[in-house]
Amino acid sequence: MSTGSKQYRAEGSGPLLIYVAGLDGTGQLFFKQSSRLTSHYRVVTFRSRENEKFTYDDLTGDLAGIIRDIGEQKAIIVGESFGGTVALSFALRYPQMVERLVVVNSFPRFRKRLTINLGIKLSSGMFNGLWPLRRAANRLGLAIDGVSFTDRERFWTAIRTVSPGAYTQRLRLIRELNLDSRLHEIRVPTLFIAGDRDLVVPSVKEAQIMAARIPNAKVKIVKGAGHACLLGNLVRLDELLFESSDSADVTNAT
Repeated sequence: MSTGSKQYRAEGSGPLLIYVAGLDGTGQLFFKQSSRLTSHYRVVTFRSRENEKFTYDDLTGDLAGIIRDIGEQKAIIVGESFGGTVALSFALRYPQMVERLVVVNSFPRFRKRLTINLGIKLSSGMFNGLWPLRRAANRLGLAIDGVSFTDRERFWTAIRTVSPGAYTQRLRLIRELNLDSRLHEIRVPTLFIAGDRDLVVPSVKEAQIMAARIPNAKVKIVKGAGHACLLGNLVRLDELLFESSDSADVTNAT
């Protein structure tokens, strides 16, 4: 299905749940979770913009457009990594359209400024040349999360379709992002999921910082999980969504 220039895929039945992808932007890396969620939720995945000139307003507007196109008033928004920053921005811009917020291994501000600036500079002119380095880093991340051979192949298939320009633009948006001072404005029920072996983002620390500033927020720390935890076996989003409805503010999963 599509709304305007935005194409999306909807599966299952129940409350609307929309997945917002990370830096890859493909929307194809939610398969491990979506297969378990579709018996309880109407799960929507979509490919993010690739025109290289988009803003957070564009990305949050696309989310709002999908919800309206489906005919719903609001949705559960699940954002992973970069997608988590989109989800937070969406909750600030369209609070009335958020049933619940789930943020996985993300941040309100990327605090390693040298790292993000270097990443932008390298990706701008050497995207294809950096493929061996990116592949090695991804291999390590997938290994940490114990991603199976079959699922790794699906991961590589999706990653090969990533638009270099759009990837760099997402990094630029991350560089400019700073939601620290606005987190208290988010009032919807929020679940932060953080892997304690995340090598990309200090996810546990960031989740705890955000949860301390957002009313009605909870943190689930997943021991042994890394940045690609939604592709591994340690995180079952269907179970976490159910558990978080009445769990303690900060819990640990093993």
